[in-house]
Amino acid sequence: MRGFEKNLARLFANRGKLLLVALDHPQFFGPLKGLEDPRKAIEDFNVPAVDGFVLNPGITRFIEVGIACEKKLVVRVNIGGNKFSTEPMRCPVVLSPKSALELGADAVILMLTIGSEEDITNTEEVARAIEDFHLVALPVFVEILPNPSSSKDSLTDLVETGARIAAELGADIIKVPYTPEFKRVVSGCPVPVVLAGGPKDANVLSLAKAAVRAGARGFVIGRNVFQAERPLEIISRLEQILRG
Repeated sequence: MRGFEKNLARLFANRGKLLLVALDHPQFFGPLKGLEDPRKAIEDFNVPAVDGFVLNPGITRFIEVGIACEKKLVVRVNIGGNKFSTEPMRCPVVLSPKSALELGADAVILMLTIGSEEDITNTEEVARAIEDFHLVALPVFVEILPNPSSSKDSLTDLVETGARIAAELGADIIKVPYTPEFKRVVSGCPVPVVLAGGPKDANVLSLAKAAVRAGARGFVIGRNVFQAERPLEIISRLEQILRG
């Protein structure tokens, strides 16, 4: 078994499923309720049900050695502006494979827009980055970001198309929002699909159940966990849905 294959298999070592808590939102939003102290957030969610975390590069320094040895670390390696941005959405890669390895990353995550003015540029950026990170045996998540101005009726088409494009470019795991015909997204994608948590007001448990029934291999949940009234209860219920 090559190093890359070993690293990819390790992500799904917990009964073939993956549950990550995403704590990378402040790169876009700045300070957020529930993530005022990133060190505390990491410690609070260091529970057996959680397989690992999605973090921005600068926050990896707050992971204690014990936690780092137990949990998977997925590092965000590209950026998408901020909540005040007015320009078309670009997602340039800002972290090198060497730097990701030095941070202790088990995998990296990239964003791919679909239905925006910057699709060609972003698709090229993602394709080149996948090749670069694979050269150092790091698995790559690609997160599909549909154009927010698109109609709800086109959401499934956008996500289904984006997921397949990412897989065709070499992505190893695809992170997607829930869509009304989620089975189509999973069926059309030859690599594992994991569910993004969605907006804070989403009924995350209902979406999680539907996604697992459709074939999702995991969850990457952020605000619906760290801003929940009882976040550890939500995590426990998500694990029950995911792993039975």
